[in-house]
Amino acid sequence: MDFVKQYLIQSITQAAGNLRLNSNQIETLALFKELILKSDHLEDDIIRMKKVTEFSTLAIKLHELFSFVAKNSVDILTISEKFKQHSQLLVKEVNLLLYNTDHSDFKVIFDKLKQEKNKEDEEKINNDNLVSVEEKEESLLFTIFEETILKPIKPIDSFLNEICETDKLPDKIVEFIEIMKINSDLSKKNGFEILSGMHSVVSDSLTLIKEGKLKADKETVGSVRACLIVIAALIRGKEVNISDYINKAESFSKKINSIKLRE
Repeated sequence: MDFVKQYLIQSITQAAGNLRLNSNQIETLALFKELILKSDHLEDDIIRMKKVTEFSTLAIKLHELFSFVAKNSVDILTISEKFKQHSQLLVKEVNLLLYNTDHSDFKVIFDKLKQEKNKEDEEKINNDNLVSVEEKEESLLFTIFEETILKPIKPIDSFLNEICETDKLPDKIVEFIEIMKINSDLSKKNGFEILSGMHSVVSDSLTLIKEGKLKADKETVGSVRACLIVIAALIRGKEVNISDYINKAESFSKKINSIKLRE
């Protein structure tokens, strides 16, 4: 087992160490670690996991750990402390993985990931020296998708500054609400569940602000901005630590849902 895989597996094991697991959860954990252990292209598989709802948040944090170990010079003197921090970082996501999803569903998901990987490997072998028209079209479509998602980020960020400085909401709030709804649907259609969710949170929060049910104070603006940062980081695939923003966005999402339920 190479060092990167060993680091990830031991981090997951440590994160699950204080949880009381039944036999199904123990098997689920073993299957997940086996998926990492048998991976021939670990980073590709982790990135692929981000697109699966049940794995998405855990995969994001595993990718951060992967980048730390595989793409940086590891300081032996501090690795023990870093390992403790990283293991703690995974506790919440490992807990959700084991307790909130049926074990049989995970077997199906694991099989789908493996099948997708096998399919990609076969296509790569058959098309090593060929770039099909279809692949070019897919690449172009994804580029358009990225541009569509990123285009409103800066204007909305500027708009957030405006609503902090005035008591009257600019009319363009309606436009931004609609754009984020559309981009939420677009993200979902392309298989990006987290992106879709982040767009929905922004759209819902702006709607509540417009209706006077949510105050556009510093805390709210900071939370909406955290959602925008997560969206931009995910779509650009940047190797940056966005855990704090994800946690803030998740907390804000619960607040928004709570307000909506009271309506």
